[in-house]
Amino acid sequence: MFKFLTVLFLAAGAAAGYFWQKPLSPYRLDYGRVVVNLPVTYAKYLDDKTFALGEKYLGEDLAAALAKHGFDVRIYSFEDTYSNRNFGEGFEIFMRSGPELRFSRYHDFVDDDRIAVLFETIPYAWREVANADIVLTGSQKKNQEYRRKGKESYYLPQFTRTEKFYPAPREDRRTRLLYVANQWPDFPVRKTVDYAQKSGIRLAVFGDNWGGILEGPYASWWKARQIPGDELKYYYSSADIVLNDTRADMIEAGFISNRIFDATACKAFVISDYMPEIEEIYGDAVPMYKNRQEFQELIEYYLAHPEERRAKAERAYQITMARFTADKIIGQMAEILHRRAAEVENGKR
Repeated sequence: MFKFLTVLFLAAGAAAGYFWQKPLSPYRLDYGRVVVNLPVTYAKYLDDKTFALGEKYLGEDLAAALAKHGFDVRIYSFEDTYSNRNFGEGFEIFMRSGPELRFSRYHDFVDDDRIAVLFETIPYAWREVANADIVLTGSQKKNQEYRRKGKESYYLPQFTRTEKFYPAPREDRRTRLLYVANQWPDFPVRKTVDYAQKSGIRLAVFGDNWGGILEGPYASWWKARQIPGDELKYYYSSADIVLNDTRADMIEAGFISNRIFDATACKAFVISDYMPEIEEIYGDAVPMYKNRQEFQELIEYYLAHPEERRAKAERAYQITMARFTADKIIGQMAEILHRRAAEVENGKR
């Protein structure tokens, strides 16, 4: 009995010592490790190619590009974000302002020295942005606003991954007027489809939530609920014209859709709704419309002038390759992360 009590006492003492010492010796975060948090509820949807969100593909491209800059990167769903705390990542990149950033101060949930990075591709409210340690925003306007408020913010536009998007025309993927986009629930009909219906211009539409809009005489326009990310280059490269439009809040805030960069990387000829930010970058290499009449006129004109389409597509391609590849944009992100990591490890933060 004495031996048993002795062993029990020693075991209890060891356990008490472990739990007493653990808070005094927290594990060390690794700033060479990054988690990309996607707005996906369950991990099983990370491999969903049928109804995947655009952020899934963007997140995968981001992870692949960061890995080329020496980071160890994992992609998490919401459930991973709450349950997997054994990776020891120094950085968490949020593709949307997820629950941790939205509902409470980030560091109430996690270590004080873990760094929350918001990769802002659509505009968020300040209460969501304020909880991030670093904001990487695709809007020059938002970047200036955040800096005025004292936030560590950097302008970082969306990008295209050249291993994934490049000229690859295929006759079996050819379309005349290609439109790849989801209809947003509770939003007005997207202007490309609205204008096309009113102008009698027939589209090939790929995307989700078009039921109830593309029906009756327009039912044949809706080709599929999604194009897998690794096949988009064939469709972009093979279309006579790729059509782009932008959410009203993104236009107001100055966020350019990544569709512009991906399609032009495939040497697609793109017609878009008007944004001064697109005009500043591409000039007239990406023609833009401000109303339905201009939409119809641009489409009719460029369908009849294939040589001009090819010339403008080539110019837009050169601009994208020079400024908006993943190597260039994520190279800037990597510099920001490395610099912040050095500051933390040197005790400056």
